[in-house]
Amino acid sequence: MCDLPKRRFRAAIRPARVLVAAVGIAAIAAGWLVPTLLSAVPIGAGALVLLAAVVPAVRDIELGLPGDLKLTAALSGRQQDIESVFEQQRGDLQLCAQLLCGDPEQAKALLEAAWSRTAEVWRGPVTPQLRLYTLCVLVQLLEKRDRWAQPETPAEAKTLLAKLPIGERVAVVLHDFAALTIAEIAGLTESTTSTVTDRLARANEQAQLSLGSGPTGSGSP
Repeated sequence: MCDLPKRRFRAAIRPARVLVAAVGIAAIAAGWLVPTLLSAVPIGAGALVLLAAVVPAVRDIELGLPGDLKLTAALSGRQQDIESVFEQQRGDLQLCAQLLCGDPEQAKALLEAAWSRTAEVWRGPVTPQLRLYTLCVLVQLLEKRDRWAQPETPAEAKTLLAKLPIGERVAVVLHDFAALTIAEIAGLTESTTSTVTDRLARANEQAQLSLGSGPTGSGSP
């Protein structure tokens, strides 16, 4: 399952912020209840005070950043950080995508779609979990594609990986090429650790059989 960073609601609700927000709401209410020519003053002041309490809380929940950073700058900086991380990991992710689907063009399209979705929904600071989430979305897109595409038969497959069932192929690529742990793969694929271990074992056995058979299809020694 693709898990986004948990939002820190409790940490964002601090006594000082609650007090400031209450003062702002009280000022706005006073301006509405006492309609005079000067009622706009407490309403405006209350709105500013309320914003002063709400904006830092939103920043903490959405970005996980210190309260002394401006929200606009933080949003812009986070987007740049996300793009920078993607560029740094593009080669690694592209290799995984190509190994998973076997077609360079489809791999590129799936990776771009996975990264676009990640950048759109990501909340919180840029952490190593960003890569894990992107791989999770990539696997989901691959599974959806395979659900509708005409699957290759083992005879048509050009590589050992392509001959493996999708579950085993995903386990091998994520474990051997993306360097994920069995626990991470289990969480990402919504499987148990024993299931992932079994898939890796079956894939390894299949690889040994294929390599041992030789190019002419002779039996293992």
